[in-house]
Amino acid sequence: MSKLDDFNIDNLRSEIDKIDSSLVSLFEKRMEVVLKVAEYKKNNHMEVLNKAREEIVIKKNLDLVKNKNLFLEVEEFFKSVMEISRGFQNKNLNREGAFATEKKLTVGFYGVTGSFSEQALKGYFGENVDAKAISEFEDIFLQLKYGKINYGVIPIENSSTGAISAVYDLLNKYNFYITGEKYLKISQNLMGIRGSTLDDIKEVYSHPQGLEQSMEFLKGYNQWKLVPYNSTAKSAQLVKDRQDKTLAAIASAKAAEIYNLEILQKNVNSNATNMTRFVVIGKELESTSGNNKTSLVLSTTHKAGSLYHVLKHFEENGINLLKIESRPIKDKPWEYFFYIDFHGNIDEDKIISSIKLIKKNSRYFKILGNYKSEMIDNE
Repeated sequence: MSKLDDFNIDNLRSEIDKIDSSLVSLFEKRMEVVLKVAEYKKNNHMEVLNKAREEIVIKKNLDLVKNKNLFLEVEEFFKSVMEISRGFQNKNLNREGAFATEKKLTVGFYGVTGSFSEQALKGYFGENVDAKAISEFEDIFLQLKYGKINYGVIPIENSSTGAISAVYDLLNKYNFYITGEKYLKISQNLMGIRGSTLDDIKEVYSHPQGLEQSMEFLKGYNQWKLVPYNSTAKSAQLVKDRQDKTLAAIASAKAAEIYNLEILQKNVNSNATNMTRFVVIGKELESTSGNNKTSLVLSTTHKAGSLYHVLKHFEENGINLLKIESRPIKDKPWEYFFYIDFHGNIDEDKIISSIKLIKKNSRYFKILGNYKSEMIDNE
């Protein structure tokens, strides 16, 4: 080996040493941020593994590779980094100390104590949570935004009366995700203060959905004034507070029990199989292997065939389309957002490729969530 070769190899080794020094410094900075992510996951009771996020990171960095011959090596490099990061997170999540103290989840629900939303919350999360009553739909999103709650539970559609449009609009407005769902059989009951009768009633309070679900029964008492109110349980609370025999509420049997009201007529809802779907919303897109339902929102160009060119990708890839709901786009007459639910996990190859094509043919596109459905049998 010549002296020139020795000189060159020393220079090359020196250059590698400098690069390695930079890598160590950057790695330390990366793990500092990973530690903060671990703390966030601990506080929000999230799993360490988020496969969808890891794939996004790897894909994003592969797009930066100039030497295409290094694709496989760069992919392996980042997979190793991800594995090390997961191990580092798990080590810090499980150790005694900064992240060892378990905190109860704080979950917001629509309405007041005794509401159907509270029942859905407990059906999904169980009893070991701090349940927080929130009186307005948008306030649930705002409290989630400002860290006052970890998750929110909110009704989105009813089998008798259809979609709750305001909730769809809020899902698009805020950058949160559907992380779960709960279906609840809804039995509406007419109730009043103790000692009241059907003959005493002059006014009936309930959420608009509660009134609409009970309309066949209410038609038999057209002398009653129907008063839309914030929620079914809030209506029961109002009747209890007023202590007026002429007032009644339509709400759950649980609300009657909580507010010490007498049920004057059971099961006044017109549909015996009356069901409401509630969704759980959170700050992060949560992806696990058991998730079998995906929700998204999109808009298309306002011309013939645009929506077809989006929807055809579901059929072409054998994806079961579960629901499509349209909502008008503000300040754009006769143009719409389309909210779509379909069967599939966002980590599946056919879902990944379909989403790419759907996004390409959409003017606006946003994933709303990937979660486990109660209504779909796992394949």
